[in-house]
Amino acid sequence: MREEIHPWGSYVPEGAKSIIIGTFPPTLRNWSYDFFYPNRNNYFWRILSRIADSPLQYFSGEEAVEERKNILRRLKTGVSDMGRIIRRRDENSSDENLEIVEYMDIAGLLKENPSLRKIIFTSSSGKSSAIGWFKSYLACSGIAFHIPRGKRPLRTFVRLAGKDIEIVLLYSTSARAGATLSPDFLTELFRNEIGLSIHDQSTNRLVKSP
Repeated sequence: MREEIHPWGSYVPEGAKSIIIGTFPPTLRNWSYDFFYPNRNNYFWRILSRIADSPLQYFSGEEAVEERKNILRRLKTGVSDMGRIIRRRDENSSDENLEIVEYMDIAGLLKENPSLRKIIFTSSSGKSSAIGWFKSYLACSGIAFHIPRGKRPLRTFVRLAGKDIEIVLLYSTSARAGATLSPDFLTELFRNEIGLSIHDQSTNRLVKSP
């Protein structure tokens, strides 16, 4: 197993209301650019670009990074991961092959960004998942947290960094999840949680990579 340090930490635009938290970036060979969700097979940025009504134009290089930061600024949404340091098995990107070494400082992130009131988790609710790691992270501070069960979106609240934070569990935006869940369905879930709506329905479509 190889130890890795998170390459980006967190990105939270000024005035962000929500933050989307995953587990850890994929293996370097799956990066198309140097920023969160760099695998172009993942639906994440196509979904957010659709919600922001801002079709993607760049899929590599610094232009792609700045374009995605602009989308986050427009949506007043941040992005981070639960793992700051992990060990990876077999150069595999799946959560099942990741072992947590050190958690991201989520409480510190919330303190630094007082406008944040909602954390949106993607992926499964298992132990090796973003919300599973969040539960373990809270346990380190003696905070009890129960992962909600049932049909998603699932939501609950936790007291952290001196404020009540809404916790929402959605589905993964990975290509594997996309095999069973339509992009339209995922887009509506994320749109409802981010709290924005599309005004021009004529542009309300996913943009395919070239």
